[in-house]
Amino acid sequence: MKDIIMTKTCRFVTLAVATVDAPPARVCTFPPMSHLAGLAMLIAERDGEGAWTFLLERHAIAAGDGEDALLKWATHVMPTAGTVLGWQLADRIVAPLLDAGTIGDPEIGRAFLDRLMTLVTIPSIDLAVHHGGAGAPDLASVCAEQGIVLTPLSAGEIESAWAFGDPPSLNAHVAREAIAVWQLWLAESSGKAVAASKAFASWLAARANP
Repeated sequence: MKDIIMTKTCRFVTLAVATVDAPPARVCTFPPMSHLAGLAMLIAERDGEGAWTFLLERHAIAAGDGEDALLKWATHVMPTAGTVLGWQLADRIVAPLLDAGTIGDPEIGRAFLDRLMTLVTIPSIDLAVHHGGAGAPDLASVCAEQGIVLTPLSAGEIESAWAFGDPPSLNAHVAREAIAVWQLWLAESSGKAVAASKAFASWLAARANP
């Protein structure tokens, strides 16, 4: 099998989110939901000539901000097509995005959900499937097996950053996860993504040393 990159233009969109649990009141019959606190998208594109480009988009909100602001941002930057990558994609990523899209302004929510559904109904790859799916170890542990360093915020740290108005920490958290998921996918490609791996390593080095 040839290198995983193809001879035509292709795009991959790696999604990562930060959420804060929102359990219902004791007398409430509605199921627990989550507040969406941050979202990152690592967009990797290969053109027909074989050149790779990468774009890391991320945005976060604080407890006093409505999720609608995050959804408006996401609707603007989210591609309409591309292979989606994520870790426990359905439960950890898509579910809270759906929650956020159904509880705020109807117009904003509808626009976001239309864009999201257009994207995720195209082929998606959940990297956790081969590690146990919903019962997989945490992402950082799996990444460590491939020599990928991921230092995520704990659930308590995410809630604190959200509650006390620290979006930069949330932005850094979701960015690190999106990058790690993409690196894990490259690492698990059994040598079929050499060109993509080299291009991404160069891109990362350039970001670290502007």
